[in-house]
Amino acid sequence: MLARFLEGRLVTMTDRKTDPPRAGTPRSGPGRAPRTAPEDYEIKVRWEKARRVLDVTSSGVKFEFDNSLKVGLTYPITVTGPGVSISTTLQVTRCQLTVANARFFLIEGRFYPPTE
Repeated sequence: MLARFLEGRLVTMTDRKTDPPRAGTPRSGPGRAPRTAPEDYEIKVRWEKARRVLDVTSSGVKFEFDNSLKVGLTYPITVTGPGVSISTTLQVTRCQLTVANARFFLIEGRFYPPTE
């Protein structure tokens, strides 16, 4: 039925002037600051500094740490970045032993209490 409708008619799609932003690309514009790289942050759990910061979001963090942390427990944490320093509580959601050139733990957690 569609073929009969389109018979004899020239069907073309108009070209768009701009494509919508892709899901993976960061959006920039007025009121939106560029995202700071994880390497620019420093994390301290209690008094011990993290080996490397892998990800920082508004809801939690992911980092490498020399000691294990118990999943489900909360720990005092300080996150320091360019122009900001936050002291809060971290609830550990994952602690994975990693052995690659050195022995360390991959820690993931949420800021507690959660802010929405």
